[in-house]
Amino acid sequence: MLDITKADGVGANIRQLRMAKGMTLDRLASLSELTRGYISLVERDLKMPSIAALLRIAAALEVKAAYFFDPNSEPAPRYTLFRQEDRNTPLREGGFELFALAAGRTRKMMEPFLLSPPLKSAQRASHAGEEMLFVVNGRIAIKLDGEELILSKGDCLYFSGETPHEVRSLGRQRAEVLVVVAQTSNN
Repeated sequence: MLDITKADGVGANIRQLRMAKGMTLDRLASLSELTRGYISLVERDLKMPSIAALLRIAAALEVKAAYFFDPNSEPAPRYTLFRQEDRNTPLREGGFELFALAAGRTRKMMEPFLLSPPLKSAQRASHAGEEMLFVVNGRIAIKLDGEELILSKGDCLYFSGETPHEVRSLGRQRAEVLVVVAQTSNN
């Protein structure tokens, strides 16, 4: 089973692929619409990218985001299985806790994550493709282009990832949200 709970190596995998493609930091920054400094911090594992940033970097490098968690994964197994006990240490960035649920599968049309948003609003995100949020536990507030929606356990929201959005947990405990991002043109 692929251990996707280790943040170590994600940045190194991004750097290795960028260099293998002969791409400069400036070119990757331009293609991903991120700053050179941000990508440099990510590549040195000093900063873990948000889902939106990871998706932008992946699109610029023409791979699925899961590649950065395990570039040596076997090509397209029939299925991937993520068990409750695999949830040891999440990736943490900007108050978010994140588990990639199908990192071991390549050439997939969707990127599923289990997300625990922070209790305060995080940085706005936008990315290519479409996104679906399903609240597994708790309550969240999500701002879509300035409009705030409140979602409770069992609620589902589907929207264009290009719509600027930010999400936070409501109440005393973090919510748990299934996030599925679909992009159309990556390998």
